[in-house]
Amino acid sequence: MPKSVDTADIYAAAIALFCERGFGGTTTRQIADRAGINEVTLFRRFGSKAALMEAAIIDALAEAPFGQVTPSADVTSDLSTIVEAYLATYQRHGGLALTLFSQLPHHPELAGTTPALMENLQNVAGVLAHHQAQGRIRPGNPIRFAVELIAPLAMVGFLNQLGIGSGHPGLDLNDYVETYLQGHQGQQPG
Repeated sequence: MPKSVDTADIYAAAIALFCERGFGGTTTRQIADRAGINEVTLFRRFGSKAALMEAAIIDALAEAPFGQVTPSADVTSDLSTIVEAYLATYQRHGGLALTLFSQLPHHPELAGTTPALMENLQNVAGVLAHHQAQGRIRPGNPIRFAVELIAPLAMVGFLNQLGIGSGHPGLDLNDYVETYLQGHQGQQPG
């Protein structure tokens, strides 16, 4: 009886190796070995390494907590939730987004992943735009404001991957959000 192949195991192996070695440094043999399956199974199911990586990355980004945040009436709570969701996404998928950003210019075969990446960012921008409409965050480009909220966290993660710094464990969430709000706070109608 043939072994059942769990797509989640294949995706987890592909994502982990992608984050460790990049697209060019990851082979289908390595993915198959880590997933505990035969390499032929990967080609039967996905056709190519690029198709497999695209499917794994899109799946990971679709399930990312970062892309699931919905707005409320409390801007501070929503910003905290966004930061927590980013950190949960980072913890679950390591440096997936950073690795993807660094690999896209060199591997155009990964271009199909950018809509999923942008969906997460646009979701956060939508939460910020909600608060802009209520006067809780100043006017401006909500995509840019989303990047400004997340970029320092991404940089800390990136430096940690390089062995510089301790990563996110010492982050004071309240201070981080308060500092962000000081630069982005709107003037609520009185």
